Amino acid sequence: MRSRRLVAAAGITGAFFLSVSCSQEPADAPPAAESGAAEGEAPRQIERYPLRRALFGDMHVHTAISTDAWAGGNRLGLRDAYRFARGEEVELPSGADARLARPLDFVALTDHAEGFDAVGACVFEGDAAYGSEFCERFREAEPDTSGENLRIAFERGVARPAQRGREICPDDVADCLALAGSTWRRVQEAANEFNDPGAFTTLIAYEFSALLPSFGMLHRNVFFRGSDVIPHAISAMDVRNQADFFERLDAACQPPCAVITIPHNTNYSWGTMFSREDEDGTPYTAADLERRKRIDRLVEVTQIKGNSECQVGVGTTDEECDFGNLFPPCGPGESGRCAEPGSFLRNALLDGIQLASEGRPNPFRYGMIGSTDTHNSDPGNTRADSATRFGLLSGFGLVARRILQTEHVVVGPFRRTDLGGLAGVWAEANTREAIFDALERREAFGTSGSRMRIRFFAGDLPAEMGTGEEQLAAAYAGGVPMGGELRGELVAAAAPSFWAWAVHDPEGPALDRIQVIKGWVEDPAAGEPMHRVWDVACSDGREAGADGRCPPTDATVDLETCEAAGDFGAAELSARFTDPDYRPDVHAFYYVRVLENPTCRWTTRLANGGGVDLPEDIPATQQERGWSSPVWVRPR
Repeated sequence: MRSRRLVAAAGITGAFFLSVSCSQEPADAPPAAESGAAEGEAPRQIERYPLRRALFGDMHVHTAISTDAWAGGNRLGLRDAYRFARGEEVELPSGADARLARPLDFVALTDHAEGFDAVGACVFEGDAAYGSEFCERFREAEPDTSGENLRIAFERGVARPAQRGREICPDDVADCLALAGSTWRRVQEAANEFNDPGAFTTLIAYEFSALLPSFGMLHRNVFFRGSDVIPHAISAMDVRNQADFFERLDAACQPPCAVITIPHNTNYSWGTMFSREDEDGTPYTAADLERRKRIDRLVEVTQIKGNSECQVGVGTTDEECDFGNLFPPCGPGESGRCAEPGSFLRNALLDGIQLASEGRPNPFRYGMIGSTDTHNSDPGNTRADSATRFGLLSGFGLVARRILQTEHVVVGPFRRTDLGGLAGVWAEANTREAIFDALERREAFGTSGSRMRIRFFAGDLPAEMGTGEEQLAAAYAGGVPMGGELRGELVAAAAPSFWAWAVHDPEGPALDRIQVIKGWVEDPAAGEPMHRVWDVACSDGREAGADGRCPPTDATVDLETCEAAGDFGAAELSARFTDPDYRPDVHAFYYVRVLENPTCRWTTRLANGGGVDLPEDIPATQQERGWSSPVWVRPR
């Protein structure tokens, strides 16, 4: 076990959690064969799931080669993260020895491509610049407890193209590109080494991190179907704007290369992520919209830095949109560090069908996933225990209070952050190809951290719909799953049937309810979006009233012990239903949101463990949740 030194609790920086100093990433080994079997053994027989199986993964993970993770003190590299994801014990940056209770089925490491030159060159022994004076200073520097490195990064990153740090290659940009290329090859090699088809899948990926003023972000993760990838990880240092990024990515990824992108932290985009104009005010062309529609397939709707589905008081919302919100709504004339309609997915889905109703490409036909955005090389670690996240010292009142009072340069009050989410896919096998294909067709769902499973179908469904093989086969044959589109013969005068199903995480709380969110454009000329939210299945015998909503759950939590009070909730909920207001002549979408019973927030557990008062400005409990990807209706 490597020796480590805990950093003071006040030093929560870009990695978001307590950081440590430790040894560097070990030298890379050559990539292993992707057979799923040890040398000399017969290849593993890959199990196939014709009716598709729910697989869980984390698609947003940072290791020591991300600039902000390194600056925050993380020294756990690519292989440490892969070992943690597949269930091995790893000493985390908090100093705690930890492992996932249940390994992930798949993972994608998404380090910032903008740091592939400097960070990668200084971390990997054998790279040309490893022994340079700059790299020696880089490796010897203490973790940044002030946030100064993040401030400098944002100052450079708001330019287009983003400014390169010339300390590592001052004389020639080609030298920077060569160093970045070396890191990108190592990323691919590590992913190939740990990919184990049928058991544990690694997607080759990276993060494109364009920055905005006021610590804003236009960030996307980039994922490849197999080992055929682009030769250079296109970053914000290479492009003029978002349209330029998609054009370059599309041109570089030629068959057999296949790629999708997934934006995240749209709540930090200050209204630009889902705008009809590019970040520089340039209107998107029809070609731009078509390209984005084809490549930009899903949104990471929840993660450590908050929720991007919706927010109360910002566009189309409901009472359950008061979840994971970090910023207040923007006032008149305000922008930056406040919530704008163009930053939230539900508003984007509505604008997308408005565009479709005008006969234009819909670039906002997004599915949904969740992930963590961890900067601690611990994919899938959504557990709330304080010792794992913050170290054993978090049990002391002084440390717990300091964590709860920390102001982070990017997120503000650290206590408002979440634990991160997970991605679920309905895949035909646990392989790169099957998981990528599920993501591309948007048969995917996101959770705020649990492993609940969600299914959603629409179309000509069996009268007695359920999870039996014949029923699911009929649903696939006569309808579409989440991510699909009802069109042609499936859009008839009679309303289609919908079926929503959810089963709770066996190691988590029971379910409260299943909700359906519908959006539609009744009058394209008026351009007024419409939406409705109603409960279709509720636990404990509760039924929806005339307003379509069930009474609140009676489930409560003992705030001192964080134990559930009473026996409330359901292990499984389902409903087959129709929309009484369905019209086959209007564009619409439907998606499912599933609420769990209330549980203690991580801040409550931390405060209880340290014997300090609960924060007064955030709830003590919250209802974790999951979201399906939508089903769309396209009029004939």
